[in-house]
Amino acid sequence: MRYVLAALLTMGMAVSGQEMMPGTARPLIDANAPAATTGYICPMHPNEVKAEPGTCGICGMKLVPGNPMATADYVMRVTMEPRAPKPGQSVKFRLAILHPLTGAMVKDFAEVHDKLFHLFIVSRDMSQWSHVHPVLEKDGSFTIEHTIPTAGHWALFSDFMPVGGGPQMIVTPFSTAGFEGDLTASIPALVPDTSYTKTTDGVTVALGLTPAKLISGEETDIPIHFVDEKTGEPVKNLQRYLGAFGHAMMLSDDMTEHVHAHPEEMLEGTAITEGGGPDLTFHALFPKPGVYRIWLQFQRNNRLSTIPFTVRVARVGETPASP
Repeated sequence: MRYVLAALLTMGMAVSGQEMMPGTARPLIDANAPAATTGYICPMHPNEVKAEPGTCGICGMKLVPGNPMATADYVMRVTMEPRAPKPGQSVKFRLAILHPLTGAMVKDFAEVHDKLFHLFIVSRDMSQWSHVHPVLEKDGSFTIEHTIPTAGHWALFSDFMPVGGGPQMIVTPFSTAGFEGDLTASIPALVPDTSYTKTTDGVTVALGLTPAKLISGEETDIPIHFVDEKTGEPVKNLQRYLGAFGHAMMLSDDMTEHVHAHPEEMLEGTAITEGGGPDLTFHALFPKPGVYRIWLQFQRNNRLSTIPFTVRVARVGETPASP
């Protein structure tokens, strides 16, 4: 799944329970018109629209009913209990989605990648990252409890699709209680990896790409190979996770560009739950040059694993240095 986040993340302000930040601008909709199904939209590729139910011609996902013209940015109200969380303390997030013009709470959401809501909780220095799924409450809000492990500046990346609207990505910054650290000092100085092969939880993961392939503004295939660390044999028992055998979030070091990606083999709409690997291919388009952190997730033997990679994306015409 790929969305581009064009909003600048102004993380200098601490959220005291109700800070909100909209996503990118889209055409406004008629505030007096009820949400109506006038077409079917792909959550991964919003430009893929059909008049009848079906699947996306790009990724194969089941299309979601909605109004292709009703793609204004929705509004999110975030509250936290406690309002200013302390490091190591569990905090309850409540996320309410409001109609962009009427202000009414939205209660109807499309299931995308097996979930109604994908929430990424990321520290500003990009050393901490979590991918969780809030629960839909009766009033239409989503709630989840999560422990913020370290002091500092943080951001919530909320990914969802309201029925009758379009795919949304909303960023909400916040800070832990009593943290007075300088925001500029929190910006990470990410260094691209010198090797694209790493091992976690008994699996060796290799990104089969070269820096020369990572050019901003160009569609890129990222092949990934999985090998059992002990036996050296190819892994062929990856399990379905969020509608696919793998998942990746790619975030620029300034947190202004976001890519939410899945492998080309999507499992949504199928009964397949096992047998993935040893090779997956992700499609990604990096909107601008710079350094990105990639968090790759996969599941094997009922264990969810996350492994980070850091890459540099060159501008068109630039020759990247080899890792």
